[in-house]
Amino acid sequence: MPLNPERVEWRAECASTNTLLREQAEAGAPSGKVLVAERQTAGRGRCGRLWLSSPEKSLTFSVLYKGKSTGTLAGLSLAAGLALLRALENLGARALRLKWPNDLLCRKNGMDAKLAGVLMECAGDMTIIGIGLNLKAPDLPEQATAGLADCLDMLLEKPALLAAIVGELDSMWADFAAHGFAPLRADWQARHVWQGKPVRLMEDGRVLAEGRCCGVDDSGALRLAAADGEQTFWAGDLSLRAGDA
Repeated sequence: MPLNPERVEWRAECASTNTLLREQAEAGAPSGKVLVAERQTAGRGRCGRLWLSSPEKSLTFSVLYKGKSTGTLAGLSLAAGLALLRALENLGARALRLKWPNDLLCRKNGMDAKLAGVLMECAGDMTIIGIGLNLKAPDLPEQATAGLADCLDMLLEKPALLAAIVGELDSMWADFAAHGFAPLRADWQARHVWQGKPVRLMEDGRVLAEGRCCGVDDSGALRLAAADGEQTFWAGDLSLRAGDA
């Protein structure tokens, strides 16, 4: 179903859709507004990493929701990733997996390559969900990346693709606001790429923990079974432990 055009603002270029939409929200933009940028020059990923975009290779947008929810920011980030995965699967995308806390991967050339990322921001009763989706794999030789063209036989035009994703996000937001992440936990864990596998959690170049990935708890925190017992973590970069890939 097409999006109401009054909800969507398309920009040829901006620094960051999350930043601009937050400014618009503070100036009175309504809940449900969607801001799309064909080119993003200072987009942000996790931990301040740069997420650039271009018209021919990506779909980059942010959605504003207002109102309180019963869940945590961590759980909402996982729920948004699951909504994105479901939307793309409904369009026919194959071999999609989630990676804690906010990456969507697809299987490419025998590897799990990054397809999309989610960036959450909350302030008061305002929540902004930012999504960067590769349509074609970016040229980043230092990491495994993929584009939607690698896992979908026919790419939709951007307005139709956007409508499909935002429709799932709208449904997710309504459910999450009422019930939190707990009802989504089992489905999320079934899609987690390293569920039950030996992993390493890093932060700023140092190892926070190593152990078996036990999934997440009802709030969205990562559960690791380490040598000294199970631990939970709210942030960090997760990878397969060296030698276990």
